[in-house]
Amino acid sequence: MEVGGPFPFPFSLSDLGSENLVVGVQHTLAHFERWRQNSPTVVADHVEEYTRRLQEITAGRFRRRVRRSDDRRRAAREGRYFLAYNLGELPTPALVEHIVAGLPDRIPTAEAALAGLDGNRGASGVLDALTRYVPDLRDMPETAWLGERLDRLYRILPEPVVRAGGMGKAVRAALGVLAIGAYDTLQAGPAARREHLRRILPGAYALGAAYVIVDDTLQDLTGQHLPPQDRQWCHAAIVHGLSTGTPVDVTGMPDHPLAEELHELHTLLLDTHPFTENRHLYQAAEAMYLAQHRDSNRSAQDVVAAGGVASLYPDVFLKAGLSRVVANLLARRQPRAEDWARCLTTVFLGQLKDDLRDREEDARAGRVTPFTVPAQGSDAADGTGANPLHDLFAYEAYVVHEVFGGDAAVGEALTYFGAVKLARYLSADPRRAVDLAERYAPTPEVSRFLRLASGLDRRTLTRHEPSDTQLKERCGAALDRRSQKDVDARTFVADRLGYINAVIGDYTARNGDSGLHRIVAYALDAPGKRLRPALGLMLAAELDVDVAHVEPFIVAGELFHTASLIFDDLPAQDDASVRRGRPTAHLVFDEGSVQLAAISMISSGFGLLARLSDRYPAHRVTAVIDYLGRVLGPEHLCRGQDLDLHLHRGEAGAQPVTAAEVLRMYELKTSAAIEAALVPLMMLQDRPPEETELVRQYARHAGIVFQIRDDILDLTSSTECLGKDAGNDTGKVNMARTFGQAEAQQIMHSNLDAAVACCTQLPFDTQLLEGAVTHFARRTR
Repeated sequence: MEVGGPFPFPFSLSDLGSENLVVGVQHTLAHFERWRQNSPTVVADHVEEYTRRLQEITAGRFRRRVRRSDDRRRAAREGRYFLAYNLGELPTPALVEHIVAGLPDRIPTAEAALAGLDGNRGASGVLDALTRYVPDLRDMPETAWLGERLDRLYRILPEPVVRAGGMGKAVRAALGVLAIGAYDTLQAGPAARREHLRRILPGAYALGAAYVIVDDTLQDLTGQHLPPQDRQWCHAAIVHGLSTGTPVDVTGMPDHPLAEELHELHTLLLDTHPFTENRHLYQAAEAMYLAQHRDSNRSAQDVVAAGGVASLYPDVFLKAGLSRVVANLLARRQPRAEDWARCLTTVFLGQLKDDLRDREEDARAGRVTPFTVPAQGSDAADGTGANPLHDLFAYEAYVVHEVFGGDAAVGEALTYFGAVKLARYLSADPRRAVDLAERYAPTPEVSRFLRLASGLDRRTLTRHEPSDTQLKERCGAALDRRSQKDVDARTFVADRLGYINAVIGDYTARNGDSGLHRIVAYALDAPGKRLRPALGLMLAAELDVDVAHVEPFIVAGELFHTASLIFDDLPAQDDASVRRGRPTAHLVFDEGSVQLAAISMISSGFGLLARLSDRYPAHRVTAVIDYLGRVLGPEHLCRGQDLDLHLHRGEAGAQPVTAAEVLRMYELKTSAAIEAALVPLMMLQDRPPEETELVRQYARHAGIVFQIRDDILDLTSSTECLGKDAGNDTGKVNMARTFGQAEAQQIMHSNLDAAVACCTQLPFDTQLLEGAVTHFARRTR
């Protein structure tokens, strides 16, 4: 079909796996553009309907008593919106009445579903709200499974995503699938309904979790939560899994719980929705993801070069519309082609509203959307013919008239909830309306709507949002403040990597970039795991210590550790060529200066420790300095490194090295470094000696676990994966090479159990430390 024909593209399921999908989107957008130019009166009337909807809400606010008929009217309106926007169905009076009649038993109001929502109970409290919204979920074993998965998701999501309401988005996406499934079986008996929900529930969770991981984390979240190479692995894995339906090769999988969860979601989806029988589902998901990936990787310069705001529309259209298509393919037993086509074509209007509401946040994060590309003109806001503010209203008018044939019920539902959504955004800050008017030269009708919307009461508007939106926002708000102790240990580290790098960067910046300072900065600024300072922050969190009070100790610990790595890499010791993914310091700078730089780092570290006296009694600080001097000195860390150098260089005829000697080397070398990151915090807090000893024993066992796993990885992994030389221990004595992997694994797990046992004896929450040592035993890098 020629692009730009006389009507919206008649999408069919067969278009999902062909070029027709993109061709169809371009066709529909071209048709919309011509329709908009030829229908200014229709668009103006549609905008006026927006204003009238707000006037209705304002008039209703002054009623003292809400009649039962008002409840039914709201339910009917929401039913029409649900049918048109989520399913692409024409909301006939019979269908709407069928939904309304089912409300008391199977589809309750938002107020009923949200009653008693308790964020303090975490995912369990959210699950209660879900079962009130879809009562057929009650007492199903799969519902308990859903609670466990939501709880895990809550613990592994990055902190910024949680604070921004990410859990609410995941819940809403999952709920969308379940609500469609509930509607699809509305006429079925209880047993059939429950069986259908049981079948689609895993897919509902998979969509919700993937949405918040891919969209909110991989695509939108900037910073160091996942480095570029890890994001690239996830991208390749997602495309491979969706396009082939074969298990993803986990080689090189990022050592991050989000990557693991994505892998598990794919496995879960293949189990519940086999690839061969559900090709349309995987094709839709792949096309949606690729559109989203392209969209998130564009720069503002790319958009200008491609022709401006309008160049964004095809991928925005695809990622939005296909998300609803995927939900329907997951939830409906037999999706109808005509409904699917309307659904795909409709949801673009909702994405434009979301982009408007998120424009400040998107601009701060540097994300490119139709509302963050700089405006350059009057009628054509970016100088190319596309005005996103005008298109937001015009495309909805287009959907009502060209997709739904001018159906009045569709128009009423879309304008009502569209007006509420935009008014909530505008009323939160009246300056927003002024800014939009200045940037986008709105028509008189749009200007009237902006003025009215910006002056309304936001709390009143909230009650008029659709139920799923209210549930998303309430769940997101209920779960936006999780305890820092109640997260996956790796997520905890990733959340704080930016802070750790910032305080270390401040230290190097204060010292300049000349002489030895240049070498110090090179070694410190390398992209490391920051394990030792992260362990210190974990214990600080578990002891409820203000991080600002121990910041000098955090920086000093990384100075000590990095200095030890510099010495460890020298030709006289391990003669390593790669550290933290780049050339070792002695290959970049002259060896003598590198040694002096490492010595200066140790000296500076002890100087930083003296600053702890600003917060803690001098005698505690003195004790810490004395303690660290011993732990890092000739009887502990340095002795351990010396043993590492000489155990394998014994003279001919010497007795074979024993496992006990190797373990002693590990205690002195690796355990001592972990001990130095933890025990001083116990001393600064003046914790009882028996607690401090348990932490010291934990460090001893955790260091052995870490080092044995390091030995195994040196034997089995690659330099690219490890970020340091693999196979560098060839010829050296270590547990894996000398006594075999099986023996090494047994000793590692014995020490893992002992470390966890130390944690369980401590009188404070130790989930983070337990999670850390468990990760040590499983890490792949």
